[in-house]
Order: sequence, then structure tokens, then C-alpha cells
Amino acid sequence: MIRLLLTALCIVLLPFVPISAAHAQSYTVDTITDANFGDIVSAASGQTVLRSSATSGSVTVVSGSGVRLSNTSANAEVTISCSNTFACNTTNVQVTLALAGSPTGRVGYITAISLANGTATVTSAYSAGSYIVINLAPIPRRSSRTFLIGFDLPVDGNDSADPTGSATSSYLITAQRATGGGSDSLVGNIIAKVIRPVSIAKTQDLQFGSVTRPTSGSGAVTLTPDGIVSVTGTNVRRFPSPAATAAQFTVSGEGGQAVTVSVPTTMTLSGSGGSVTATLTNSGGGAQVLSGATGSVGTVDVSVGGSVPLSGSSALGTLTGTMTVMVQYN
Repeated sequence: MIRLLLTALCIVLLPFVPISAAHAQSYTVDTITDANFGDIVSAASGQTVLRSSATSGSVTVVSGSGVRLSNTSANAEVTISCSNTFACNTTNVQVTLALAGSPTGRVGYITAISLANGTATVTSAYSAGSYIVINLAPIPRRSSRTFLIGFDLPVDGNDSADPTGSATSSYLITAQRATGGGSDSLVGNIIAKVIRPVSIAKTQDLQFGSVTRPTSGSGAVTLTPDGIVSVTGTNVRRFPSPAATAAQFTVSGEGGQAVTVSVPTTMTLSGSGGSVTATLTNSGGGAQVLSGATGSVGTVDVSVGGSVPLSGSSALGTLTGTMTVMVQYN
């Protein structure tokens, strides 16, 4: 009697279960890898647009004077799977991409995308106003397939009020049946670390002061990066004026960032009576880390001294020269 009752109940309920719905496929957006643009140096002013290739993830500058320091791939891989129904095998997948949330830091909303096949086949794509429609060939039942996305990412310049440091721009991927339903969504992120430009400014010139030539043999006037001056040689005398000073430079950039300061090892001093080559020494050159932390201005000081050889035939008069000190982020 119980079995008959259950059977009868089933017969009554079956007509209320839509047969098409029972066999309709559903999709899951399993994963979206981050598109990591890495370290980016803002332009001194104005926006820079960087473009990542969907196929390779390589990045090029579309416009502006910002610089990308990293060389890692900056595309995203989207993985979508289909449910355990045979309709998966024969039905195309409709995927939409829409902007999500609000960008943080110095990046803006993505302005364009490119697409490439992974294990999935992209059959078509078009803009539908506020979102983009991407059509994929059928994904077999109980299987997953991938496709790749490249992005046009705007980066604000150093004249922006937005903070430096970590930055994120997000988008929403939805996979569903072309007729709607069976959908799933997941947010993807484009990430970067945007830092301010690095610069160097001279705050003091290198001045060896006034000295006499040796009466015999050779000698030198030497100035340490700390500003301590000394002379060697027979009867070589240093006058108190002008005062000897080491050259001083200040490097400014993103706090906590590694930089390389390049200081020449020699410079030529020339005057009306001839020229001489000075050997240079420094402190603060080479590999350095700017003071402070990301999100603030960091600095490092550079001092340059040196040594000028002297002889009985050294050129008389005022000798001058120039040196070029350069800095770049590592």
C-alpha cells in the first residue's frame, strides 16, 4: 500500500517538472587569474595607457610617458566549466564582461580588451553598451575550457591626487546559456604597483679650492665625499678661500624603492693653460634604497669628492669641468 501511494504521488508530480529545464546546462566560472602589470612609474604629468596582449601577456605603452618596470605576463586566464548534461556538448556559451567596483590607487577602469583562445574557442565578441559579449564554442559536459584576455589600462600621472602604491581595477565575468539562465559570475582583477617618478637634484658643486704647484716631483689635492680636504707634494699649499666642498645631490622618488645611482669615476678639468683628469670618489652611489615606505616620498643623499694630480707643470689658472650623475629604479 505504501509503494502504491508513493507511485501515485510521483505520477501526479511529474507533469509539473519542466522536461527542458531538467536537461538544460549550467555553467561555472571556476577561476580568473590576476592580470598583474607589476611595477609602473607614473608619468610626471598626464595619463599613460598600457596595453597587455591577450596571447602573450606582454605589455606595450599605447600613449603617455609612464614606464613599466616589470616584465611578467599581464593577461588573464578565465576558466569556465559546464554541468553534467549532454546539452553542454552542442550549445555555445555566452560570456559577458562588465566593469566592477571602483578602481583604487592610480589606475582607472579598463578602456578596451583583446581576446585569445586558450582551450576554449572564441567564436565572436561585440560591445553591448555597458558590457562586452563573448561567445564561446560548446564546452563538453563535465569539462572546463579557458580563454585569455588582454587589457588597455590607464595609469594616472604624478600630477594626480590619487595615492601611489597598490592599485586595482576590476571586472565581472558571467557565463550563461545564450537564452539566459544557468549562469555564474566571478570578479577578475587587474593589479599593479604604481610609483612616483625618480629624480635627482644638485644641491652643491664640487670645489677643490686654490692650491700651489709642487716645487718638485708630484702631488695632489684630495677631497673626501665628507668634505675633508688634504694636499700632498713638496711645498704644496692650500689657500683657505674658496672653501673646498664635495658635490651634493639629492635623489627623490617612491619610498622604499631600490634605485641605482651612477657616478662617473673621472672628470676632466680644463682652463686656458691646459687640462687635467680628476679621479672621483663618492658616497651614496651604486645600489641604494630610498628612505620611507611605499605611498610616501623617499630620498637618498649622494656626495662626490675626488683627487686632482699636481706637478710642476700643472696648468695655472681656474680649471672647471662637469660631471653627470644619473639615477634609475631597479
